[in-house]
Amino acid sequence: MKSPWIIFVAVVSVIIASSVAPAQADGIDIVPYLTRVGWAQSTVGIIASVLGLMVINYVLNLVVIGWPAIHFGHVDIGRVTRGLVALTLLGQVADRLGALLASPITVLTLVVTHHTEGEGIWFLPLLAFNFVLSGVAILMLALYFLRRRWHVARGLSWSIGLGAAVLTNPAWAIASWWFV
Repeated sequence: MKSPWIIFVAVVSVIIASSVAPAQADGIDIVPYLTRVGWAQSTVGIIASVLGLMVINYVLNLVVIGWPAIHFGHVDIGRVTRGLVALTLLGQVADRLGALLASPITVLTLVVTHHTEGEGIWFLPLLAFNFVLSGVAILMLALYFLRRRWHVARGLSWSIGLGAAVLTNPAWAIASWWFV
């Protein structure tokens, strides 16, 4: 039974990853909802909000990754919808990995290019690196599911994966939070 083990590892990984830093998953930044809403004091409220956002995240993945795989890749709908549960949970880790790697690369880039003065000089490079690195992580995760688990053709897998890397990228939420 490989599938329950993968789901267990995904759930544990998401719990560990979300306890370390603010959770950002496929364009959904959970922290503002938890810190600016009155029921953030309630454990049940926090759990309900996180589960609600995970459902939204799942639906986003279903629209961007699942529907094209089912419609154009002719993959069984049940297989895709079950696989998207693991993909959504692992997407949390992929997004976090991209965000964590973006910080040191941004600092290194700014130091090497001697752009270290000025308030907020780090924001756009951090956003760009976060977008690229999270996008690569999302692309790799999507390709794994599309190619290995669902056996979608290579060209279609890359098209869906690149779309997911752009459309489900958490950098959009970060950018909209700062620019709105």
